[in-house]
Order: sequence, then structure tokens, then C-alpha cells
Amino acid sequence: MTQISFEQFCTLTDLSGELVIEIVNLGIVEPPGQRPQEWLFDSEMLCLVRRAERLHRQLEINWPGVALAMDLLDQLERSREENRVLRSQLQRLVELD
Repeated sequence: MTQISFEQFCTLTDLSGELVIEIVNLGIVEPPGQRPQEWLFDSEMLCLVRRAERLHRQLEINWPGVALAMDLLDQLERSREENRVLRSQLQRLVELD
């Protein structure tokens, strides 16, 4: 997986360094490293931040609200996946009867 430096990430997302730091501090993405100069981002983080930026811009949600929305969307996706797995297991059990 390609690793992206802090500077490259700012360029690719068209976001200021200060905003990327805020996004990391809010936990929207969690790059490894202690300081921005050490942070390495991957393509999944790039997609997450682009999605977060769209929420911020289109729905006019502040960044803490975006972090909450992203967390809730992630929980919803996990719940849907768990539901899909459980339905599949239930279907197999019903077919055995």
C-alpha cells in the first residue's frame, strides 16, 4: 500500500496543514507517528478525509460534528455487515430443518 507524507496528503486533499492536524486530532484518521512530519497516510485515509470534507462542505457540519457523523456511519456499516452475516447463518439453519 502506498504511503503518503503529511505534505503530500495536504496537497492531495487540498486542505491546509492546520486542518489536517485538526482532522487527525479529532480521530477522523489516525496516521502512525507522533508529529505531522512523521505521519504517513494511506489511500483509505485519503478516501475517509475526502468523504469527511464532503460532509463538512455539503452539509455545513463543523469538524467535531463530522467526526461524530463519520463514527456513526462506520458503526452503521459494521452493524449492517453483522446483520448480513447473521441473516446468512440463520438462512442456513432454517434450510437444515
